[in-house]
Amino acid sequence: MKNNKNNSEKNKSSKYNFLLYVPEIKHDDWKLNDEGRVVLYFKVNDPIKRFAGWLVKKKPNCDMTFDEPCSDAWLMINGENSIYDIVKVMQEKYNDSMENAIYRLTTYIKFLSKRGWITFKKVKEEEVQEVASM
Repeated sequence: MKNNKNNSEKNKSSKYNFLLYVPEIKHDDWKLNDEGRVVLYFKVNDPIKRFAGWLVKKKPNCDMTFDEPCSDAWLMINGENSIYDIVKVMQEKYNDSMENAIYRLTTYIKFLSKRGWITFKKVKEEEVQEVASM
């Protein structure tokens, strides 16, 4: 009986394919640097890091600079493009196979989501048949 309950919960939670999710940027403090890379800026609230910075007369820095593929993906996250849309562009730009592009982008998107830097706005319905046929 418990097994049937788990299966029905799994079917409900896997109603939509992850590639159809539409990510939206939640972390507002970011900019493009001179090299065209995305830099996320973070405020340091940790008292130990702040004290260590005071000791060495340096402001503590916890900024994160993305590499080129991650910056490209970040810039395509606009609340309109689904993950699948971004995968297609990344696959073409970096001459990668569809499977590798999907794996790399979903890993990156999950990382961003776990950190709370992006959220998912909706599921893009019109691409359900296209992704299902893969």
